[in-house]
Amino acid sequence: MLTLIAVVSSAGGAGRSTVTAHLAAQLAYASHPVVVLELDAQNSIGSVLGLREACGKGVLSPGVAPDCWHSVLCDTPAGVPLLPAGRTDPTTLAALVQWLQQDTGGLRRQLDALGLAPGTRVLIDTQRLPDMAAQAAVAAADLILGIVPVTTTGYVTQPDLMAACAGRVQMVPNLAAANSSFNNDLLHLMQARAGEAVVPLRIHRDEAISTMAANGKTLANAGFGSQAALDFARLAAWLMRATTPDEVLDRSGRGEK
Repeated sequence: MLTLIAVVSSAGGAGRSTVTAHLAAQLAYASHPVVVLELDAQNSIGSVLGLREACGKGVLSPGVAPDCWHSVLCDTPAGVPLLPAGRTDPTTLAALVQWLQQDTGGLRRQLDALGLAPGTRVLIDTQRLPDMAAQAAVAAADLILGIVPVTTTGYVTQPDLMAACAGRVQMVPNLAAANSSFNNDLLHLMQARAGEAVVPLRIHRDEAISTMAANGKTLANAGFGSQAALDFARLAAWLMRATTPDEVLDRSGRGEK
């Protein structure tokens, strides 16, 4: 059975695509089956996963119906299979949103039809809420990861994110600066407001992320020793625990962690 994970935010510049790509690469590096579905019309996540050119055809492209998604599934240098957005237009986007809204089980059904390995985590990269395709991904998801930048904008829009996800979101603080007292204060306010809905870790600002992007590599494959690489390893471990049934965790000896 597939596990659908919507990656969303209510703040611009939150880092949804960056977090999605590096988290997926970390899961693949740890030999966990993972696929990225890109519902963001910017069509940029392929470059973070190491593709040299943007994908011309994808799930948002004219002429690519949901039952033809297998034709655009591609491998990436990061070892993460990608269903790219591709080039799109307003008419095609509107048609996809209509399908997602009217056929509530359609997204999972089409992903199941790809024949992915059992237990595959499908990370769904979305546009900023309240985008309607993002809302449909939220409705279909087994887990919602809300990317919240540790900035004033992130703090102000945090309630919007919580409301849009109807209390189901697990928030990942991003762009944290441990050496900034103001940044730490903002993080504490976010944690106080949302409690256990905030994942017990943070993704730090790290020049390694920009360096990896410039070289077409991911932290999992080339960012050894960086703070951000450690952060994503921790996030991947948290995600696996959060999306693995308790009885499986118990049998594996990790149920008490």
